[in-house]
Amino acid sequence: MRVFAVLAGEAVRDAARRRIVAVIVVVSLLSLMLVDSCTACGTGRVVVDGQVRELVDLAGFTGAATGVVLGLWCIALAGVLGAEHLAETLEDGSASLTLARPVGRTTFALARLAGALAIAGATAAVLLGGTALLLRTRGGLPLAPAATAGAAVALGGLVVGALAMTASLWLPRLAAILLGAVLLATVVAANALGFVAKSPGGLLGLVDRVGPPLATTLVLAVDPWITQVHVPGDPLAVWARLAAWAAASLALLALAFRRVELGR
Repeated sequence: MRVFAVLAGEAVRDAARRRIVAVIVVVSLLSLMLVDSCTACGTGRVVVDGQVRELVDLAGFTGAATGVVLGLWCIALAGVLGAEHLAETLEDGSASLTLARPVGRTTFALARLAGALAIAGATAAVLLGGTALLLRTRGGLPLAPAATAGAAVALGGLVVGALAMTASLWLPRLAAILLGAVLLATVVAANALGFVAKSPGGLLGLVDRVGPPLATTLVLAVDPWITQVHVPGDPLAVWARLAAWAAASLALLALAFRRVELGR
């Protein structure tokens, strides 16, 4: 455990030195500014189906949509960081130097994943936490769904980050990033279809039923904010499937890294 903590700390420092972190900071600040502007305009009245509604009553819809979008952005970020954080150590030879010491391959790979996820997790904490506080202050929404959404982002980011990192062991960096993006987009589309259709068929229907429920868990997390609509689905089954995918992704990464030839 001590070795893992040391390696994870080094991985976090390596991730923080990447130029993409500056882009992440800028995008996060712009996102919070946009959320601040949207929540500040949440007063007045609108007509919905012939009925006059206060905009503050619709804060749940806007808050839920914002939370889902920001959560998916953080999951995508985990995939981008994961796609290069382990492969880079193979390219510059630092993996060989580290593994020459009494360090297991599984420990090293998971530590590099932890470093990538730490940056994505910090981004999620700032974005989701800031959004939740604004919604609480201006819309009266509870804070608990934001914490649940954070858990969904953590598990979803682990799945996408681990799979992208696994792919980067054999694919070029850009190809691994694109693969992670395609995976995320496909799952989101399948989950969206699952909400619209009761029993969707085809490939997307199969992905929605057995794939990682990345978007579904986020929607279920912010469901308490949507007081006018009940989101269908068994929350326990959905969360259990996402947890199973997270465990399987970690196992796949560990197994794949054990088979990689060092010094390639």
